[in-house]
Amino acid sequence: MVDITPQTVSLSGTPGQVLEAVVSITPAEKYRFSILGLEQKFNTQIKASLVKPAKGEASWQVKITSTSPKADDLYDIITLKTDSKYKPTLTIRVYAIYLGQEKIKS
Repeated sequence: MVDITPQTVSLSGTPGQVLEAVVSITPAEKYRFSILGLEQKFNTQIKASLVKPAKGEASWQVKITSTSPKADDLYDIITLKTDSKYKPTLTIRVYAIYLGQEKIKS
């Protein structure tokens, strides 16, 4: 009915780095729908924005960015509301892991 690629986003980097990913949502030809909105469950440094399909295209995109000034593990759930009676909501899980620099032992 719908192809979400990837369904789970795993990002990793170092503190201060901006991590980015793009998720593609493609409705099946038989079950076309529109995405009406996007909600995030937690208020973290993970931000998501919805990009409508270009003219003649079927795929929607969710652009995800994350940043953290310190070593941290971040998690969020993005819920997309649709106008489909078969799939009124879609879920994307996002993990962002920031690993601190290891201290050199002397």
